[in-house]
Amino acid sequence: MSRRELVEWIVILLIIIAWWPRVFLGYDPLWYHVLIYYITPVVLILIFLRRFRAMQEGFEYSERMMKAQRPTQPLDSDLSDVKHKSPPGSSLPFIAPPEEDDDNN
Repeated sequence: MSRRELVEWIVILLIIIAWWPRVFLGYDPLWYHVLIYYITPVVLILIFLRRFRAMQEGFEYSERMMKAQRPTQPLDSDLSDVKHKSPPGSSLPFIAPPEEDDDNN
């Protein structure tokens, strides 16, 4: 966990704790009202956007890694003498076992 994520979790927990006096005691002076109703939603939205962007970057990185692992040419073109083709979507060739009867030892 990075330092940024740790700070975000601490801020989220502090926001939850900050809501307790309002919810359980009805405490609502003006400065507290501004803090609870205007500042905490903005902070939570900023945290959400940062995490969403990080998630998107992670997906893009994963997609780039998957594309880099795909071969540029299908492997079936090298196996012209094999009569069974690979299943659709598979990058590995499928070679059926020999049709010999294994029970005759």
